[in-house]
Amino acid sequence: MSERADEASLAFLMLLERLSPEARAAYLLHEIFGADYREIAAVLGKSKAECGRLVIHAKAQLRDERPR
Repeated sequence: MSERADEASLAFLMLLERLSPEARAAYLLHEIFGADYREIAAVLGKSKAECGRLVIHAKAQLRDERPR
């Protein structure tokens, strides 16, 4: 892996660490593993609606905090 790719990966991990544990889990399950909100709700023990809010919040936080 190139140095630039390593830096990008590290930056992404640092951004993920700023999310709450539940938001991070919901985001990764949805965006990386393709889980739907029903599946995420079963894992986290929350409602589908709450899981949707967690994912939306995580996306917004990652977008707002990414380096420009």
